[in-house]
Order: sequence, then structure tokens, then C-alpha cells
Amino acid sequence: MWEGNEIGIGCKTVMEDLAFWAKEKPDVSFLVDLKAGEQIPVSWAETAETVDRAARAIHTHFGKSGHKTAILSKNRAHWILADLAILASGSVAVPVFTTMRPETFHYVLDFADVELLFLGESANWAEVKAHVPAGITIVTLPGVDAAEGDMTWDEFLALGDGKPTPQGHGPEDVATLIFTSGTTGKPKGVMHSMGSLGRATHTLVEQTESGTGWNFISYLPLAHLAERLIIELHALRIGGTIFFNESLETFGQDLALAKPNYFFGVPRIWDKLSSAVIAGTEGGTEALRAALTGPHADMAAAAVRDKLGLASVEKLVSTTAPVPPHIKEWFKLFGLPLMDGYGQTEILPLATTPMGSNKPHTVGRPAPGVEVRITEEGELIARGPGCSLGYYKMPEKTAETFRDGWVYTGDRAELDEDGFVILKGRVKETFKTAKGKYVAPMPIEAKFLESDYLDQACLVGHGMPQTVLLLVIAELAEGLARDAIEAHVRERVAEINPTLERHAQVGAVLVAPEAWTIENGILTHTMKVRRERVLDQFGDAIDKAAGAMGSGAALRVEFL
Repeated sequence: MWEGNEIGIGCKTVMEDLAFWAKEKPDVSFLVDLKAGEQIPVSWAETAETVDRAARAIHTHFGKSGHKTAILSKNRAHWILADLAILASGSVAVPVFTTMRPETFHYVLDFADVELLFLGESANWAEVKAHVPAGITIVTLPGVDAAEGDMTWDEFLALGDGKPTPQGHGPEDVATLIFTSGTTGKPKGVMHSMGSLGRATHTLVEQTESGTGWNFISYLPLAHLAERLIIELHALRIGGTIFFNESLETFGQDLALAKPNYFFGVPRIWDKLSSAVIAGTEGGTEALRAALTGPHADMAAAAVRDKLGLASVEKLVSTTAPVPPHIKEWFKLFGLPLMDGYGQTEILPLATTPMGSNKPHTVGRPAPGVEVRITEEGELIARGPGCSLGYYKMPEKTAETFRDGWVYTGDRAELDEDGFVILKGRVKETFKTAKGKYVAPMPIEAKFLESDYLDQACLVGHGMPQTVLLLVIAELAEGLARDAIEAHVRERVAEINPTLERHAQVGAVLVAPEAWTIENGILTHTMKVRRERVLDQFGDAIDKAAGAMGSGAALRVEFL
């Protein structure tokens, strides 16, 4: 439980937020599904009524509180209806990613002791349905064939008719388990209470200075705590409206319909958007920069915002990893200052970029009520209102991460003279070369990704004479000849290597044949690179490159 300061005193829970807005503006839309260009709204009053009915059904199904209920569905209105109903019932919500592989899916449901599953539209259902642990009741949400489950949503709701409304959770009871993406081993179930979620939401709204009734668009996985907090709980607190993106193909169209006032993304999203603007500008990078800094810059920037569907945006926020400074510079020229939001499933928000900040190499200052320190080993530790309760059924892991009231984040970091946080990579990602010296890969990768032609990077080198850099070429460079790409890569290495210590300098570059994605297993659900997967998939080529370096070969650039 957070006991650090006054944050949390008088903080409302999500149930109180829902009740307030259902009374304040019952007929206004809270949730809007987008389908085939049409809007399917659910009002605040309808939300409150459905959540109450579903909560009574869940409590009737189990007979008591505390049982685990999972949600497997793409982002839809019924995802949030199910989530709120689970919380209101006193059960524990266990969101599951629609990109999970069968073995991870089975592990999470079995380990979390799930007994009830709400199943919506999900890209991985055909692959994982044979791996549902025995004894789990499946309730199909609208849009799913009833034959896939034991009962439909409407049939399930009827179970609670005439039954009393359940009491729900106490402030610090475990209300939800959010499973981490598992970059290092099996996913861990992070426990959050209604209190920790409420305090995190309070901190977010205070830092963002959010406006009542803002529009949001939900397209990143709601199974991840960032989307759940920043979109779902945020909208609940300020009486906002959430529009649900139908698909990647309709994203631009859905943005135009939603007209979001707040837009949340991850670094790859900003890279894709800025690259699309550059690619669509005759004359490319230089022509676009000239237009955005010339005498008609305001008009040019407005045209870009309109083209991106972000003309109504008042706050643009990025999280999960630092955004490269050159991407931030592009969005500043677009008239869309990009704020970083830094946090972890274990504690969030940790830090955010204040409006008007001109420190692009940082992820901002600690959020209200949050304290941070840097250990002697260079690890960032923190404590604050959004701190979780630990890991489910993992006391040893909990003791490692949560110590004396502090969360050991696993991130290497520095604090500048103004208290801004500069991330330096993960503690466990640091490796030692054959020369016996340590290398932190993230800052070096970030230097290479300042190029508009390079999209993804992973630096390796444990036990090697020099480091090996694996790269994915950006869409902007896909039309270039290999010779041109190789020349660009060699030019970047020649520029960057002299800025690095000799043991960290790049001795070989391997260009991957395709983008790293969630689907091919190299990215986590939060778009982070799984380094062990890179080493597994490209291990032979990495070993070959390392062997050549050991023989004193010149810089090697190889297309895999």
C-alpha cells in the first residue's frame, strides 16, 4: 500500500467515476465501436447498467469474490464492459493479449487460476483455443460465434437478474493481474488494487492537465496496463469518450472519425507516422523541413496534422521506450510536441515530460508524488502512488523487485541537474565484451536510429572482440539499392564509432531480411525487442561476424 504522501486521499475508484458520469451525463457516449465507417455508441447510462448486470452475473457464477476472470479480445466496447464488471463483482481481472502464443496463453491462464474467460474477436483464438486449461467457462462476447463458448454474453447476463449487487473490492484488495511481456523468461503477474489504479489515474490526470470530455482512440492492446490506464481509466476519470479502432487498414479513417484530443503511442508509431509524411512529400526530408521552417510553416504544419488525422490533438504522449530525439524534432515541427510518459507495470506513471520542456534526450521529470533515486550500480529505483502489490504467487521475485518500499526498475538511468530522467538501457541487457569491459546497448542503438533510413536496431557482443549491430531498414529506404543502403550504414558507423569507447565500437553490421514484429516473435506485446530471440534467430551469422572480427577483418556489412 502506498503511504508516501497525501496523494490518494479522496481519490475516486473507477466504480465511483462510472457512477458519477452516468448520473452527470447519462445519454452521452462513453464507448464507441467503429465498424465499416459507422459508429456504434454505448452511453454512460448504458455502461453503468450493463456493468452492474454483468457484475451480478459474475458474482452469481462464482458465489463469492476473489475468483479470476480473463478477457481475450481485441479492443472493443465489450472489453471495457467486461473489465469494469469483473472489478465491480469483486473478482480479479486477468487481461490476455490477442497475440499470445499457445504455450504462453496456457501458462498465464493456468498459473493465474482463471476459471472464467470472456472471449471476443481475437486474432490468436484459432491457435490457442485448444490450450484453454480444463474447467474454464467461456462466455462469448458479441461478434463471436456462440459455438466457440459455453454461453453467450446475453445468456450470461441473465444469470444475475434479480440478484443483489455485489460489494466489490476493498481499496487494497488485489483487483487485477497484469502479466508482463516476458522479455526475460516467463511472464510475471503484477497485482494491482483499486487503490493503486485510482492513485495512478489521479497522478496521470494531474500531470496531463486533461480536459473534461476529451476524445480518445484505443488501438494498442488493452491487456497492457499502459493502454488500460492511459485510455480506459483516464477517460473514466474525466468523462471522456473512447473510440475503438477497427483494424490497421481503417486506422486513418477511424482517426478522422474519433478526432482524438489525446493520442497515445509507442516509438514505432511515431517513426511510422513521420516516415509516411516524409515519403509523401515531394523532395523528401529536405523539402519537408524547408516547408516546416519557412515563411508558411504554420500552414504546412497544419496540413501535416490534418493528413495524420491529429488536427484535434491537444496532448501527444509516448511510452514503453524513449523516443529518438530526431523523431521528437519532427513532431515539434508538425506542431505536435511529443511528451514522454515513463513507467512500468510494477509502478506507473514514473516520469513525464512537462509541457515546454526542451530536453529531448530525457523521459521527463518524476510525476507528482513519485520519488526516484539512482543506486550505486546505476539502477533507477522509485516509489510512488501507482505502486503495485507485487507479483502473484512469486514471493522471491517480489522480494527482488520490491525492497523497503522501493521498486527496483531494472533500468539503468541518470538524473540531470534539473532532475530529469535519462534512460541508459536495462541493467540485464548490459554485456561484457572479450576485452572485459561492459557495454550498454540502448544509447548506441539510439544513435543509429536517428537515421530516417533505419527502423530497428539490436546491439550484441557478449564475449566478442567488438560489438555486432543488427539492423532493420525503414520503409523509407526500401526502394534504395543495396549498395546505397550499405554506403549509408558504413557512413553512420564511421560517424558513430569515434564517439564510442574502443571496446563498444561496432565491428560488423547485419541487415535483417524483414521487420521485427510481434507475429514473428522478436517484439514483445509492447513493441520491445526480445534480444534472446534475435540471438537465437541470427546466432550463426553473429558468430560468423564475430569470428571475422577476431581475425582483424575490416567492417563487415552483410544482408541476411
